[in-house]
Amino acid sequence: MKSLILGLALGAALAAAPAVAADTTLTVLHAWPHHATWQGEIARRYMETHPDVKITFQAPSTDYGEGLVSVIRQEMAGEAPDVFMVGSHLLQNLVARGMVKPLDDMTAGKDMAALGYTDAILKLTQVDGVQYGLPWTSSTPVMFYNKDLVAKAGGNPDAMPKTWDETIALAAKIQALGGVTGMYYSLGDDDWMTQNLLATNGLAPVGADGREIAFATEGGREAVRTYRRFFDEGGQQPIADKAARQEMFAGKLGIYFNSTAAVRSFSREIGDRFAWSTAEMPVLKAGGGVASGGMAAVILTDDPAKRAAAFDYLLFGTSPESQAYVVEQTGYMPSNEKAIETLKPFYAANPSFATSARQIDRALPWFAWPGQNGVKISQTVLDDMTAVGNGAMTPDAASAAMAETIAPMMK
Repeated sequence: MKSLILGLALGAALAAAPAVAADTTLTVLHAWPHHATWQGEIARRYMETHPDVKITFQAPSTDYGEGLVSVIRQEMAGEAPDVFMVGSHLLQNLVARGMVKPLDDMTAGKDMAALGYTDAILKLTQVDGVQYGLPWTSSTPVMFYNKDLVAKAGGNPDAMPKTWDETIALAAKIQALGGVTGMYYSLGDDDWMTQNLLATNGLAPVGADGREIAFATEGGREAVRTYRRFFDEGGQQPIADKAARQEMFAGKLGIYFNSTAAVRSFSREIGDRFAWSTAEMPVLKAGGGVASGGMAAVILTDDPAKRAAAFDYLLFGTSPESQAYVVEQTGYMPSNEKAIETLKPFYAANPSFATSARQIDRALPWFAWPGQNGVKISQTVLDDMTAVGNGAMTPDAASAAMAETIAPMMK
């Protein structure tokens, strides 16, 4: 039956795809070296059914920011890849530089909704309402937790806290057990997890007027103060994310926050040594949201044959079958609505993977800083939030510094 479903899915993708010239080679660049295995498998499956197209990969960039810088440099040298998996928050940088064209010519006459792409999903790879790519992966942050430590601390592992106040209080109780750490909130490699703190207080990094920076508001300052509370009250230590993960894998960390994309690695590393699960993100105020993230697959080549082949590859990689595979390998959410039906048995057997999908209805878009300084602004936020964590800056001082530094960079 699975083979039949795959055959039908591939047949639909082929029927929907534009004509592709024979013997076409596509060069692809994506971030995160640990993604190479599943990225390579999608390419292998594609080439197996498309023998006239060859997919080759550049060495993966260490993160989204490095990938963007690399592509800009390659573009200047006339050596840019044909397909680029850009962090969706950085897509605007490619558009501002004229490096990527709208997909109107590729999607014309196609019923994208019938192929499983909802309006909400397509908006993740739009700039000013124009479609520039397709969402290759999608995620939200989630709470990972050690069920055994939560229970020992008097918490209910089947009903985790819904607010940051309650979560910090539980982390303090876990910390009090001795020999373990209460919690760890990862800042990641950019400002995405900081955006999540703002989102849980109902804020985007910049207000609706396009000018007011959240860190200059009381709500923004409260979000930064909350991060400091993780250390002062919840037991978080100023250590690297990698070290915190090792603590979690060893059963020495109670609560950990990061992208749902880490679910598969947690499952692999922890195994059955202790009970663990995931829960939805807490909020600072009622109605608070979460930050969505992921990568946008965009076409950089202008060559008509390669462009047609590249869009065909994008359709294949975001098809229900391919997206179900990505979810099972990583923990990302499917970026194709039809994949959810395919994933029902998997989600039932692996509930930790389903948490992110349950909170997508309150997810805010991964905010793209306006202008061409997005990577620099993101690094500014990461640096100052790190300073809050290690005690080099107070939350209010960091908030003021971020607001003052970011404002001119947005221009």
